[in-house]
Amino acid sequence: MAYQYELNLRDYWMVVRKRKWIILSTVVLVAVSALTVTEFTVSEKVYEASARVKFDRSTTLPGLMADLIAVSEGNNISTQTEVIRGVPVLLRVARDLGQVGPDVDYKEARRSPEILAKVYALKEHVAVAQEGTTNILKITAAAGDAEFSARLANAVAEAYRNENINSRNRQVDDAKLFVEGQLKDVEEKYRQSEQALLQFKEREGNVFLTEEAREALMTYSRLEAEREKLAQIRREAGNQLRLLKANETLPESGPVRVFSDDVQALIAKLNQKLVDLTTERAALLINYTPKHPQVLELDGRIQSVKQEMVKELEAKLQTFSERENAIRESIGRYKERYINLPKAALELASLERDVKVNGDLYAALKQKHQEFLVRGAERIEEVSIIEPALPPGAPKSAPKGEINFALGALIGMFLGVVLAFVKESFDTSIGTIEDVEEFLKVPVLGVIPQVDEKEVEQTIRKVFPETIDREALALLSRISPLFDLKGVVAEGYRSLKVNLQFACLNRTVKSLAFASAGLGEGKTTTVLNLAITIAQDGRRVLLVDADLRKPAIHSRLGIRREPGLSDVLMGTAQWQDVVQTATDLMLGKLGFDQILSAPGVDNLSVITSGLLPPNPSEFFNAQRFADLIDALEASYDLVILDCPPILPVADALLIGPRVDGVVLVYQVGKVGRTPLQRAKSLLDHAHANLVGVVLSNVGAEYSPDYHREHYYKYSS
Repeated sequence: MAYQYELNLRDYWMVVRKRKWIILSTVVLVAVSALTVTEFTVSEKVYEASARVKFDRSTTLPGLMADLIAVSEGNNISTQTEVIRGVPVLLRVARDLGQVGPDVDYKEARRSPEILAKVYALKEHVAVAQEGTTNILKITAAAGDAEFSARLANAVAEAYRNENINSRNRQVDDAKLFVEGQLKDVEEKYRQSEQALLQFKEREGNVFLTEEAREALMTYSRLEAEREKLAQIRREAGNQLRLLKANETLPESGPVRVFSDDVQALIAKLNQKLVDLTTERAALLINYTPKHPQVLELDGRIQSVKQEMVKELEAKLQTFSERENAIRESIGRYKERYINLPKAALELASLERDVKVNGDLYAALKQKHQEFLVRGAERIEEVSIIEPALPPGAPKSAPKGEINFALGALIGMFLGVVLAFVKESFDTSIGTIEDVEEFLKVPVLGVIPQVDEKEVEQTIRKVFPETIDREALALLSRISPLFDLKGVVAEGYRSLKVNLQFACLNRTVKSLAFASAGLGEGKTTTVLNLAITIAQDGRRVLLVDADLRKPAIHSRLGIRREPGLSDVLMGTAQWQDVVQTATDLMLGKLGFDQILSAPGVDNLSVITSGLLPPNPSEFFNAQRFADLIDALEASYDLVILDCPPILPVADALLIGPRVDGVVLVYQVGKVGRTPLQRAKSLLDHAHANLVGVVLSNVGAEYSPDYHREHYYKYSS
């Protein structure tokens, strides 16, 4: 059954520190990628300039009454944001900027795809937003040139103001044109009535009436004039009503307008709403079909305004009809009372009445015309520019390298942590001392820390101030207990030596074999330094290179490889003849001075591998090897053998049963749990005495409670 364990907060922190290079590299990669993408993907700089306008809806009393009884228009400010980006306003902008001809009107623009394309191109560069809950609109123009963006924003603001003035004063202009047409007709009637009266007087001479008759005729004439005026107003209202009822379906040619000589009347305000809504509908039809939801919504609002106008006109017609009937009854009574007046007197009274009626009507129309001229000069303005646009100093879309770099670093850190835990989940190596002991059921005898090569090199140069060649420096850096007795590595091997002594208290151990599950786990380095440490303790130690496949002891110590162990096992040499001592070390590549100054080296002897045989396993399985081990144990306090890896070859399994104990060297991260468990099982099946495990090349970053809990962080 596989060993199970739970992770706590410390374990998570250990994973982060263990995989710090994955996290750091991911952070750097993502941050640099974000910065690179930012710098090379931003195509062109875009400048934004903004103008601010204020919109105030006209609030006359009839206007307020119309707003109350008419259908709601929604949020006026929201409507204005769409009006600003509509075709009528942007067509004015295109004319101001010289992109279309100065005489192009709205109807011509609707029929020209080329002009509409230019208008829509401007629309892509214009954005409108309401500032908070105020009635202030911010017009923002974006362009590749700072000066043009300011020109465009100001042109849109000015065009919106002019379009609003034109729209809000259109009723005054229409009423003025209507009065001017009526004025010409009435002037002609007035001239004709005066001419008829003059001709009558020339033909009939003076006609005399009593004062009572003259007063009655004047009253009769006044009533006739009032009836005539009411009839004219009723005809006008009837025409307006027929126009509305005949236009129940929305026209495609343009908005329907109902004219009124009183621009402040309720029917005039309703008519202005109708004009505004139909204009907005026409603008929507440029982009949408008549079945679009926005167009259908406007259709409903237009029909509601029309219904209100029909009700208002029907009420006016009813009032006018009642007043006309009352006047007609009064005229009838006067006719019955004065029917016997002379015919000439009646004709004179009729002619004078026509002159007076036409003169009064002409004067009234003249006065109305003057009023419209004054109102047209005043102009209703609902839009005012409160802040013109200025050319921006910096582009809006400038690359934000620092921000993107920081965001990339944050995203990289998140991805790095995820990758670190993913890699940790696939890492089958063992994480702590307790895990190793629980998993293998053997004690951990020692933890050999990882060392910094530069620090070791500095220590060597301090111990040996005189010039030392690079080869000797490289050899000494692997056996630091030889010269650095107080270093962390030397302390680690002394701890291993003590733990070995305690582990072997119950039996005499004269020979130890060191093996590992796989290649490159620091086995040879561990053997060399442990042998030096024990020799420094005054015990006679023999170090045997039993790896007859890839031997390394001779190269680590800078001595000759032949003759050695293979020569003894083949019977071509005696073991006493192949033993190398301190003298050989002094004459080797380590240097005379370095060996001479090192304590305990005279207690260390070495048997190298010798000539490499074709099949080393046959030598270790022979009786001669067992006899050699017995002879060596009799001559030395401790014999240490450096064996080949367990899993690739069977040499260590043949050596293990013939020595007093086997120590397994394990470098965390080098091999997983399964190979490690397999190596231990093979040793057990070979009946080898597994004394314990040595953890090599450990980067120990201790937690504050290290001495109590013994938690480590291992780097593979």
